Amino acid sequence: MVVVKLKSLGVVSKFVGIGFVYDKESGWRLEQRQAILELLEKFGLSSATPVLVPVGGEQEDEAEGELLQSGGRRTPTAADRADILVASRQSVVDCPLHLAGHCVCGAPGDPVLSCAATRRVAAYQGDRALLEGTLNFDFMMKATPDGVIAGEVVLEAYSDADYAGDRVDRKSVSGGVMLVGCMVVGWICKKQASISLSTMEAEFVAAFQVTAEMFGIAELLKEIGVKVKDEYDLKVHNQAAIKQIKGENTSGRAKHIDIRYKFVKDLARKKALRVVYCESKSMRSDILTKSMPAPRIEGLRRLVMLTP
Repeated sequence: MVVVKLKSLGVVSKFVGIGFVYDKESGWRLEQRQAILELLEKFGLSSATPVLVPVGGEQEDEAEGELLQSGGRRTPTAADRADILVASRQSVVDCPLHLAGHCVCGAPGDPVLSCAATRRVAAYQGDRALLEGTLNFDFMMKATPDGVIAGEVVLEAYSDADYAGDRVDRKSVSGGVMLVGCMVVGWICKKQASISLSTMEAEFVAAFQVTAEMFGIAELLKEIGVKVKDEYDLKVHNQAAIKQIKGENTSGRAKHIDIRYKFVKDLARKKALRVVYCESKSMRSDILTKSMPAPRIEGLRRLVMLTP
């Protein structure tokens, strides 16, 4: 057995580009102001025209544009766009960047539109951030008394899907937000592997993906000695998907689809998963799957613990 010596460095203040601040009353605050400023400076977008939302109407334009000229400070490459849009926990400053990344990647045949959308995301983080505090938003992490029942931590998740959201191949996009002790600890936004034939099926596949993530978090907590409430809550706002989960009918689709149905159904039948209806205005994962006006984004930010 290998013995590793550990040294305490005190309370973390910065890790992989994320700043950490701890307060006994408000809990942990995570921020990435410096990382965003460096990205904007790197691509010459520190004076970008401000916008209120990360994704705009240009995504509806299906006409293919001309090729961009190669080179130049203001021409992001595919790798550069990945730097801006798909930055693991870099997205901690604003979850809608996941949606922006999905929309940008959904237009592979139009590099002009793709670059314009990338610039829009940067503008969303840029001057508008300086004017209205987006850049200074922190991701809050603090458990609440409601999140612990009889010494056991409560796990819950919100599941949503954008049906046929990718206009190139018409695959749906799954979105989910996972909470531990009423504290947001993770989220997913990913294109589904197969094409769904209905909104219900897209929502069901999203529910499967979110459930798998939630059970992974539960297993991790148990490994480190945290007591977890046996029944987890999955909140869905599609009534047809909820009825399908609670019913006994099979999907009638290919085996890989049917297995997902059975996986979620089996957990619900064993009382390990409680599927609950959630109205749209309280659906936290909407911020990951839909393009919305600024007032709605403001409300959803608060639900996913992003505060100035």
